[in-house]
Amino acid sequence: MAQAARCGGPPDQRELSLVDGHRQGADEMSTTEADTSPLFALLARQWRLEAEAKCCAFSRDGASLAFALADGTVALVSMDDPEAAGTRWRMSIEDGRSTISPRARPAAAPVRVPVGEGPLRLAAFGPSGFLAGCASGRVVRLAADGSTRVVVEHDSAGVDAMAAGGAGDPTGWVAASGSVTRYDPDGGTAVAVARYDGIARVVAPAPDGQRVALGFEASLSVIDLQGEAGERFETALGPVEALSWSPDGSRLAVGLLDGGAALIDIADRRVLRLPDYPAPVRTLDWSADGRHLVTGGAFRIIVWEAGRTAETGRAGLVAVEAARLHPRLPLVAAGYENGMIVIAAIGQRDELVIRDPAPGGLRDLAWSPDGEHLAFHAAQGWAGVIDLPAHMFKQIDRRTA
Repeated sequence: MAQAARCGGPPDQRELSLVDGHRQGADEMSTTEADTSPLFALLARQWRLEAEAKCCAFSRDGASLAFALADGTVALVSMDDPEAAGTRWRMSIEDGRSTISPRARPAAAPVRVPVGEGPLRLAAFGPSGFLAGCASGRVVRLAADGSTRVVVEHDSAGVDAMAAGGAGDPTGWVAASGSVTRYDPDGGTAVAVARYDGIARVVAPAPDGQRVALGFEASLSVIDLQGEAGERFETALGPVEALSWSPDGSRLAVGLLDGGAALIDIADRRVLRLPDYPAPVRTLDWSADGRHLVTGGAFRIIVWEAGRTAETGRAGLVAVEAARLHPRLPLVAAGYENGMIVIAAIGQRDELVIRDPAPGGLRDLAWSPDGEHLAFHAAQGWAGVIDLPAHMFKQIDRRTA
């Protein structure tokens, strides 16, 4: 009979059930030991795919997860898992300690769906599907069951960038052939909302859909879509890696390949530089109330709060490649260049290591809409999803209720 692993201590012992020094032990673990990490083995479904994932996204209803692969296929994962960690979780009535039983059978492999010439762009589209853009210029609608439909073929060039609409907006935004087009999942007419020159590296619609930001090789452009003239604000920042609007649309965070990050005040067009990052800033996330901005690109998790940093997690010798905020709680998931994934509460040094250092540097992370699953993809074709049932963080939940 397989042994059950112990997960944390009594519920009132410590938030996140963390143990001081846990991170140091993880730093010393070899990649061979990391492959057999008990907690990760119990919580995660992991696969080594034939091609490396370039991006990933959950559907808006959280029922599906998609990985866009370098070979032009999409790997689809159903979140309807009969052996999800929550179903194998038990708590002792006597001492409140939790255990998770191992899976009875291996997790099902993702379904591979051919889409077009890679690398692909990907975004959630409609309530349950995705929009994928190909290097050939093809834009494809992908349903949760793996069925596909070609939306448009751009003849002149490939799809530059793609993004989902803001909260409550099921549309998809595509930058291709010098035009930003908004697509309606309900069959409405596609609307070309803005023009641009060059190749866009990133596109990001504002939460209200009244502006769109485009990141280029050397500059940033913010285009106002309310007037016919399409008034725009442009500033030279260097190669743009990531864009993220504050929830109220008043500020735009910009992650840069060199030179750290920048914060744009939309009303007065003031640019605040956040320099001194040792690595590219490829991820940016705002909290739902707009108080916190979380970034990667440093040797620890960086959380900006009212113009200063809130010390979160532990400093190390390996850079954070991706940092993503939990959609409902003050928690940050961080993925490192050495493949490690940790979770930390904002303003606390303790970390919960959920994936130890492993072959293949971490590329990106994504939370499911309900915050109970964390997707990841890494170099060498590694990809997976980690179950994080809500009761793992019940003390955080009580603190913020």
